[in-house]
Amino acid sequence: MAIILEKPWLAEPTLESTLSLLYLGIVATGLAWLIRFRILAVNGLVFQTQVAYLIPIFGVFFGYFLMNEVITWRVLISLSIIIFGIYIVKKNNKGLN
Repeated sequence: MAIILEKPWLAEPTLESTLSLLYLGIVATGLAWLIRFRILAVNGLVFQTQVAYLIPIFGVFFGYFLMNEVITWRVLISLSIIIFGIYIVKKNNKGLN
């Protein structure tokens, strides 16, 4: 739909938009992936997975304090399950070291 309605082949990109695209592709995304692979090589897959589980916790935290979102009992139960899952992984991972 967007290709038909917006006709992107008619647009002439500006220098600013081209530089923005290059920055987002190379610096922001590329650097983030390099950091991710470095963390993965140093700390392992279990650590990487635990970090991914922290994202919803911080999302709820920032949503509540910065965007005045409502925290319901379902959100609290979900966060409790995530934290309990991290605890179980940490507990089982200590025995492997």
